[in-house]
Amino acid sequence: MFDSGAYRPNEAPIGDSPAIHQIWDQLQKAALTEVPVLITGESGTGKEFAARLLHSWSARRTNHFLKVSCPAISHHFFESELYSYDRRSPPPEALGAKAGKCEQANKGTLFLDEIGELDQFLQPKLLYALQDFQGVKLGGVDERPIDIRLICATNRDLEAEIAKGCFRIDLFYRINVVRIQMPPLRERISDVRILMDHFIRLYSESFRIESSPLRAPFVKMLESYRWPGNIRELENMAKRYVVLGGEEHVLSAIKQPEELRPLLPETVDLTTPLRVQTKRATRHLERKIILGVLEAHNWNRRKTARSLDISYRALLYKIKEVGLPSPQSITPILSKAAFQSSGNDAPPENPAI
Repeated sequence: MFDSGAYRPNEAPIGDSPAIHQIWDQLQKAALTEVPVLITGESGTGKEFAARLLHSWSARRTNHFLKVSCPAISHHFFESELYSYDRRSPPPEALGAKAGKCEQANKGTLFLDEIGELDQFLQPKLLYALQDFQGVKLGGVDERPIDIRLICATNRDLEAEIAKGCFRIDLFYRINVVRIQMPPLRERISDVRILMDHFIRLYSESFRIESSPLRAPFVKMLESYRWPGNIRELENMAKRYVVLGGEEHVLSAIKQPEELRPLLPETVDLTTPLRVQTKRATRHLERKIILGVLEAHNWNRRKTARSLDISYRALLYKIKEVGLPSPQSITPILSKAAFQSSGNDAPPENPAI
């Protein structure tokens, strides 16, 4: 749950895209201040890396950077984890007296990761804990000021969570002073080659394995990929490239999601309502799935219905709804066996059923 990972002051955001230059500029400006920073973005976009950079570029760089994973905070031990125990009021025997995380991070940076996942029961407690950075020893009576730089990160839309009643608005205002939005990798495609080269070089040295240079056609495929897992996914692919010895071990992971690429519009539609665009995309996906399963079963609709775990009549309705051809229309181009069950000589299904 807690990680006091050391900073590496020579590191910097990797890439040369306008998006990453903007992030670099925002981090440098934020490092000159002491205000709380909220780093947002999809999973795998480098939010923790940005937080560590912010710490290493700040005046607090010689002190602790303490990471707290909010989803892992226990209800029972919240106060004891964040604050110190006072020996005059002993804690549970299993825990013993220890310094709390806020006290450990004193003069340094406290990084609250995945704060959008923090349990609602603990949100008011955290708000109180962060209020003016006053720390109280459990069992004690005196408040002691704690000097902490606060950085939070989340992949959730906190405004939407507030609207749903899942996140406290006062806590949001407490942490959202400066916000830095980490861009997804698909919005900085020009950095893919740079990042891949970096990770291949890094893990080639780490694993002591000589790797072949990237070929232009392979790079083009990398740049056409959508990268749903962002930089974390690219880093894992670079490891695979180094360890397994070449691009053929990466291509399978890249090609498979291409089947879904037609669902993503090539241009942004600014006039059609979301519900209409969503319905179109869903119908397109259903058509591809049903067509694929039909072809796998030689257009045997009963087997297809069983594979899809829907009723036969539901399948007939779906076939009509998504605009697939009827068996009669494809008979001239299919062999007679296409309508028979595989492995037997059963006659074709009655198209009228």
